[in-house]
Amino acid sequence: MFHLTRLSQKFTFSLALLSMTLLGGCLKSGYNETLVYDNIFKTGSTEKLTGAILYKNQNEYVIGKYNNGGFTLNLDNLPAHKALQVIVEARMHDSWDGNNNFGGIDGPDIWSMTVDGNELVYSTFSNSPCNSLYCIYQSYPAKYGVVNNPPKTEMAFGLPGNCHDVDIYKTAVYNMVKTIQHTGATATIKFRDFLIQTNAANKLCDESWSVGNLKVKIINTP
Repeated sequence: MFHLTRLSQKFTFSLALLSMTLLGGCLKSGYNETLVYDNIFKTGSTEKLTGAILYKNQNEYVIGKYNNGGFTLNLDNLPAHKALQVIVEARMHDSWDGNNNFGGIDGPDIWSMTVDGNELVYSTFSNSPCNSLYCIYQSYPAKYGVVNNPPKTEMAFGLPGNCHDVDIYKTAVYNMVKTIQHTGATATIKFRDFLIQTNAANKLCDESWSVGNLKVKIINTP
């Protein structure tokens, strides 16, 4: 009886191991990704970009700053693929007001990313303080109008602000990774903001955004 039990256990384990091996082999052979664009902008390159603005921040080049503007990445001659992944370091500078919508004076402050017109990000961002008496929420990582999240939700790290270096408004840096079904040989990736700040004398100084690095991968799946 003891030997039969041990044999049964060994057979079950071997069968499970074989199934895992076959499944793992199938996934490994059917999935691959290829980096088709990689720019950290340190050299000042704006290859394949339209509307790009270069400026130095903390002794490094970045794309920006923008206020009610943006830029586009145009890719062509892409190899066959099933999905496209955009990896972007987005930097939100100074006094972003998130979901604030008091009479259309200073918000909502929205940032968007699209691929061939398909929306990957359409969210508000907030750099405001947040306590029991006062808090201006943001929607990110959710779409604007769906969820209220605390300011700087999913922020990767912070940097000094551009015009508000000594007060509460800093730079919130977000490492975004967005994937979309895609099979075309070309891709148009747009980054744009929709900032409202009718009460600011210097709008670009009051709030702006930039991009520290940008990568695009194409993916094949089983």
